[in-house]
Amino acid sequence: MKKILIPIVILTGLSSCKKENNAKDEKLEILIKNKDIKGIEAYKERQKFKIDSLNQVMLNIDENLVSMGVVPDASGVVSTQKLEISNFVHNVEIQGNVTTDQDVKVQPQFSGTLSLFVKKGQNVKSGQVIGRVADGGLRDQYLQAQNGVTAMKAQIAAAQSNTNLSKIAYEKQAALWKQKIGSEFQFLQAKANYEAAQKSVSALNSQAAGLERAADAVKANLAKTAIVAPFSGVIDEVITQNGQIVSPGTDIVKLISLGTMRVEADVPESYLAKVRQGTSAKIFLPTLNQTISSSVRLVGNYINPTNRTFKIEIPISNNGGVIKPNLLAQVKIEDYVNPNAIQVGQQYIYEDASKRSYVFVASNIKGKDAVAKKVFVNPGEKSENSVEITTGLKAGDIIITDGSKNLSDGQKVKLAQ
Repeated sequence: MKKILIPIVILTGLSSCKKENNAKDEKLEILIKNKDIKGIEAYKERQKFKIDSLNQVMLNIDENLVSMGVVPDASGVVSTQKLEISNFVHNVEIQGNVTTDQDVKVQPQFSGTLSLFVKKGQNVKSGQVIGRVADGGLRDQYLQAQNGVTAMKAQIAAAQSNTNLSKIAYEKQAALWKQKIGSEFQFLQAKANYEAAQKSVSALNSQAAGLERAADAVKANLAKTAIVAPFSGVIDEVITQNGQIVSPGTDIVKLISLGTMRVEADVPESYLAKVRQGTSAKIFLPTLNQTISSSVRLVGNYINPTNRTFKIEIPISNNGGVIKPNLLAQVKIEDYVNPNAIQVGQQYIYEDASKRSYVFVASNIKGKDAVAKKVFVNPGEKSENSVEITTGLKAGDIIITDGSKNLSDGQKVKLAQ
C-alpha cells in the first residue's frame, strides 16, 4: 500500500487560513454592523480568492493522487447535460436612441398676426389647418379679382355673339360677291367687320387670362396664410402664442409623429461586414421594460473618424403611442448564426495553465456512477450564456455541468437524477 504524504506547508496554510477566517469573521460582523458596503464587498473578494486558492490546492492533491495510481472516491453529486445540435446566435450589443421619422417645427409662409387653432398634446391629421395668419386684405383683393374675371367673361360672351353675327354677314356677302351680286365694297366691309370682331374677342380673352392669373396669384398668397399640418401627429409643443406677429421662419408649433419610430445607433466599424440591411435585431427599452423585434433598415456609408463607428437605423412600431423620442434603447444585432452548433454554458468551460480550454465529460456511466474525463475543446463565438464549441465535442456527449469546477481527470462522480 502506497503512502501519500500531504505537504506540511499545505496543512500549515489550511490551519493559518482557519485562524485568519475566525479573525475575519469578527471583522465581517463589525463591517455589517457599521453598514460598510465597500468594506463588505472587499471582504467578499478576499474570501473568493481564498476559495479559489483552496480549490487549486485540492485539485493539485487529486491530480497527484491520480498520478500515483489512486483514484479518488466520488466527491459528490454532479449534474450533466446531453449535448444536441442547436441554433447558436451571436449578437452585437450596443446602445441607441429612439427618434421619430417625422419631427418638425411648423412655420408660416406669410407675415401677419397669428391665430392658432390647436393646443399642446392635440392630435392632428395631415393637411389640417392648425392656424392662420391675418391676410392683410388679400381676401378682398381676391374677391375683386374674381369679380373682374366674371365681368370680363360677360364682355367676351357679348363680343363672341357680335363676332358670330359678323361671321354670318361676311359669309353671305362672300357668297353673293362670288356670284357677282352686290358690290365689292359691301364684301370688303363685311370681311373687315368680321376680322375686327375676331380681334376684339382675342383681345378680351387676353385680358381675361391676365385677370385670372392675377386672381390666382392672390389666391396662392391667400392660401399661404393657412398653417397646415404636413403629416398626421401630435402637437408636442406650442412655441408661438395667439396674437403674435409672425413671418416666414418663425417656429409656431413642434409636430411629431408617433406612428413609426426608429432607433439610431453607432456600431463599431469592426462589424461593418456583418451588419447589413435586413439583419435581424432586438430592441429593449428599459424604461418601458419592452422588447421589440425588427431588422436593420439603413446602414450608414460613413465611418466617424472620432469614434470609428457607423450609423444604423432600425424601425420600430409604436402601437398605443407609449414610445417617445429620445428613449434609451439597448440594441442586439444578430451578426453570426450557426444553426448546427454544439454549445456549452460558459461557466462550465475552464482553462489550464497553458490557457487550453477544457470541459469535463461523464464517461464509463454505470447507473449513477461515472468517471469525469477532461476533454480539451476549441471555443468559437460567445453569446450571453453559452459558447460555441468548434472542435472537441459532438452531439450525444454528456458533459458535467454543476459540480464540475473542482473535478480532476479520472475522478469518480455520482450523477444526479
